[in-house]
Amino acid sequence: MPFIGGLAIIMFVLVMDFILDILNLIIAKGVEPLIVLKLFSLNLAWMLALAVPMTCLIAGLMAFGRLAEDREIIAAVSSGIPLVRLMFLPLGVALILSVFMIFFSNSVLPEANYEAKMLMGDIKRKKPALAIKERVFIDDFPGVGLYIEEVEEKTNELRGITIYDQQDRRIPRIVQAEYGKMSYSENSDVLILELYDGVIHEIDEQDPSKHTRVNFDRQTIRFSDLGFKLQRRDSGHRGDRELTIEDMKERIAAKDSAIARSMDNIVEFSDKAFRAAFIPSGKNTPSDPSMIYRSIRKRVESTLHAIKSQMNTVKAHRRYIRKYSVEIHKKITLPFACVFFLLVGAPVGVWARKGGLGVGIGLGLGFIVIYWAFLIGGEELADRGFIAPWLAMWLPNFVMVAIGGGTLYRTIWSSHFKTVGAVARMWRKVARIFRREKLD
Repeated sequence: MPFIGGLAIIMFVLVMDFILDILNLIIAKGVEPLIVLKLFSLNLAWMLALAVPMTCLIAGLMAFGRLAEDREIIAAVSSGIPLVRLMFLPLGVALILSVFMIFFSNSVLPEANYEAKMLMGDIKRKKPALAIKERVFIDDFPGVGLYIEEVEEKTNELRGITIYDQQDRRIPRIVQAEYGKMSYSENSDVLILELYDGVIHEIDEQDPSKHTRVNFDRQTIRFSDLGFKLQRRDSGHRGDRELTIEDMKERIAAKDSAIARSMDNIVEFSDKAFRAAFIPSGKNTPSDPSMIYRSIRKRVESTLHAIKSQMNTVKAHRRYIRKYSVEIHKKITLPFACVFFLLVGAPVGVWARKGGLGVGIGLGLGFIVIYWAFLIGGEELADRGFIAPWLAMWLPNFVMVAIGGGTLYRTIWSSHFKTVGAVARMWRKVARIFRREKLD
């Protein structure tokens, strides 16, 4: 009952938070109730993945707190049953639950997240102008990414515009503009961007060392076939939270291969530049030293630009590798938090000697905040490459083990077990000896 009650409360909080987030969007879009219901049901998956580990903590606090409050713990210890033995069965259940949640996080959750993202994308494409937000990378348009610093909703004016155009291109064309205006034509189903005071960057895909820069005063970009009516898509790009462990391992292997190719390209560009600049090529070799110098300098600058482009590509691939590695470990560590949270909840519940719902929620909230602070902070540090992904994701569980182990030790110590009592008395004697020497 503590587990069921705690799960119901946590799910209620998560559901209310989710409803408040999408309520304005759903009202503005005018989506049918069945679509809203499906979107809601798909998002229940990630809520359940978060709620189950937290519920194990609250259930442990409530159950063992109630046992301590009713003096059942004292009766068990007096009968020769240690607290650790009382924790065996709940820990076994938590372990089974963790294994099930690993399967759920790896098989069910990615598909639910993917379907929810696709459905939400379809809703946004109904009126894409409403989906444009400040400082958020928007990829709702096929083959085009959009980033805007500031949006004036009343005048539809945009500032700090960056467009990544990768339609039928391997290397994206980048368009930047100081400001612009946005308009939407419902009749033709076209989103129109009027850009002012900008520049277009384009890299030759055949020869990455060639870079074209074009300045413009005014440029018009149209996004057509956006789908004014809600239309479903069957396929699309999957993010890291929409992939299984096996899929992410395949992507990591592909990124490693791409890094190897980029490093080979760097060596090839350097070799070609060296041969073209310092090895005479016959009749086409200029005789004027100044022309030779300009030719060498131009070739070196072009090669440096190509090398920097490849190095940026390598950094991007490594960033994705770290991101996928973090998500792989998260799919294992978060379900196993059921066990670690119970290791904290049981001894803390005995120590608090209160088994009410308020005490369980209150104490549990504090530990949950600590856990999520380490989890979110570790994920950010791992994505930036400061610490290893496995350490970032396992560190919150290690912290819970330390807290639970310390509380369990203190609880057993207070129960006057002989072994622990002997260790405690020995420690007091050593401390007194050190204090005497310090006074002398």
